[in-house]
Order: sequence, then structure tokens, then C-alpha cells
Amino acid sequence: REEDRPSPECWVTLGAVAASTRRVAFGPLVTPVGFRNPALLARMACTLHSFSDGRLVLGFGAGWFRDEYLANGYEFPPFRDRFEQLLEALKILRPLTEGRRVDFQGKYFAAHTECLPRPKGKVHLIIGGRTTKVVEAAAQMADEWNIFGPTLDLYRRLRRVFDSNSAGREVQVSQMGTFLIGENTRELKENASRHAKLFGIAGGADAAFELFRGRGAFIGTVAEFVEQVNERLEAGIQKFYFQILNTQNKVMVNLLTRTLKEKF
Repeated sequence: REEDRPSPECWVTLGAVAASTRRVAFGPLVTPVGFRNPALLARMACTLHSFSDGRLVLGFGAGWFRDEYLANGYEFPPFRDRFEQLLEALKILRPLTEGRRVDFQGKYFAAHTECLPRPKGKVHLIIGGRTTKVVEAAAQMADEWNIFGPTLDLYRRLRRVFDSNSAGREVQVSQMGTFLIGENTRELKENASRHAKLFGIAGGADAAFELFRGRGAFIGTVAEFVEQVNERLEAGIQKFYFQILNTQNKVMVNLLTRTLKEKF
């Protein structure tokens, strides 16, 4: 099963990425609000931002994956509470990652501190989500709104919410998504079969296609993939983050890299 794959701890891994790279931007997409006190998270972010000469990008969200919360011993409160936590956390996280002091006492969190050394410029803040309330928060408080695998209809509906709340602010819009592509239809089906076999998905290629469709993935030949990306660019999405579920399929990963270099 996909959920049984080894998964190293995100922030420890980011430290290794910071130390082993020189130019690439990096960060979590996204860190759930319920996993760390926002003052501690801000200090972690500012430290990595400083060590990497400003390359850290901080993704932050209300959390959605109940199993991950419970597996790590965290309660998974209803969305209303998680959203309230998000808003409170941003009152701590945002100023600290901009180099300002915070004195705040809230229902869920408190902080009376500043991050030293101060970040060189503010840490780029992404808020990820696809509910109306989170989109409103991203439009009002983030540097970037990220949405996972939306249909164009869902994106356009949420984009209207975003635009009505981001007046006067420059906020980037990005999409995170999985992909299942091939040079042609034969290779596409082979890649789907490989994914099904690797993760024990009953039903083979057809079941893999259905799984990816349910995640709003980019699916198709190279030509179809390019068309799907262009549709989203025309709709106002500016950046894409591609989630690699099958790292063993080097052919498909290399095809994605080559296509992005040649077509965009």
C-alpha cells in the first residue's frame, strides 16, 4: 500500500536538503498546524532560511490527513477547530518569519518571543487548501496559495473566492498534483501497470488510472499532459509542484523533466 511506504521526517530531511544543495528552493507542502507550536515552527523555519541563504519556502495548512495525526499521537479535531488554530498560528508565524517580535496569547497558542538571528528578508509563506475559509486566509495572509489536484471547475470557483479576498496584495497561485504520463498510449498504460504492481493495486492499469483520476492528477500522453498544464496556466495558475509517487519509475520521472524543459 502507498501509505506503508517509508517516509522520512520532513523537517529533518529539509535540513539535509539545505546542506547538500546550493540553489534549489525547498520546503514542506505543507506542514499541518497541529504538529508543532507555531513559535517553534517559526524558529525552525528562520533557522533553515538563514542556513540556506533564503531558500526555504514554508508551506502551512490546517491539516487534513486524520490517519497521520492519530498515528503520531495527535488529536484530530473538527475542521472548525483546526481552522481556528490556523488563524491563531498565523498571528505568531507570520510576524516571526518576517523578523518581528510577537507577544500573543490565544485560545490555542501563545508566544512571547522573536527569532534570532532574524531571517534575511521574510520567509516565503504558502498556505495550502481547497476549502473556502482556507482560501480566504491564503488570499489575505500568505505569499502564495497552493491547491492540490483540483478540477478546473473547482479551481475557478475557489479562484473567485481568492480574488475577492486578495485585493491590493500580490499573492502567487500554485497547484500541487500527481502525474501519470507516457510518451504514447502504450507507454502510458505500461506506467499505470507498473504503479499498480508496485503498490499492490488490484485491477492493474485501469485501477491505477481510476486512482489517479480521483486525485485530480495529470494523466495522459505528453501531448495531453502539455494541454492540461496549458489549460491551468491560462486559468491563472502560475506554478506547479509535481508529486512523485513512484520514484522507482525513472522513465516516467525523466519524461516529466524533459517535457517541462522542452515545452515550458
